Amino acid sequence: MSTGSIDGLRVIENFITLEEESELINEIDKREWGGNGLPPNPEMKRRSQHYGYEFSYRYRNARYMGPLPSMLSFILSRLVSEDIVATPPDMCTVNEYNLKQGIMPHTDVVSLFGPTILSLSLLSPCLMRFEKEGEDEIKVLLPQRSLLVMAKSSRFDYKHSISKDEIEYLGDQKIVRGRRVSLTFRNIIKEGLN
Repeated sequence: MSTGSIDGLRVIENFITLEEESELINEIDKREWGGNGLPPNPEMKRRSQHYGYEFSYRYRNARYMGPLPSMLSFILSRLVSEDIVATPPDMCTVNEYNLKQGIMPHTDVVSLFGPTILSLSLLSPCLMRFEKEGEDEIKVLLPQRSLLVMAKSSRFDYKHSISKDEIEYLGDQKIVRGRRVSLTFRNIIKEGLN
């Protein structure tokens, strides 16, 4: 689904199957979480995992940790085979959003991350808000198992955010949120590393 009101923004529904989602969540939950008081980003109010590169929210920088784990291989292959990206991402950040957790409006670090940001939503839908100075906010539904593609204007000209609300509305559609896990895939710009 193209969200034609913002150049470069797409939502691909059912990017993975229910079975793939279940297996992926099982693998993720077996691994160690950081954030929420724990290193490497103890200041974060949500739990996170970093693969490929570990991103420091405080210092706005990343350090190499090794190749992406095999649990992500099928996603990387699909991203390339379905012509979503030409080069597979080399970084994945896993964020867990429980009730009353969201993200403030921001643009991903332009000097550090490449021109396309990908986000896979697992377990629960949510609304992502896009805002550009002088324009009305645009709400975009991210269904469970959907892939968000941010490129072009949506990547560089808009800030995106997720509210802390447990229940949201998009027109007449009621969106009830539960635990949501997102996998954000990026390509590191090596020249941007400190």
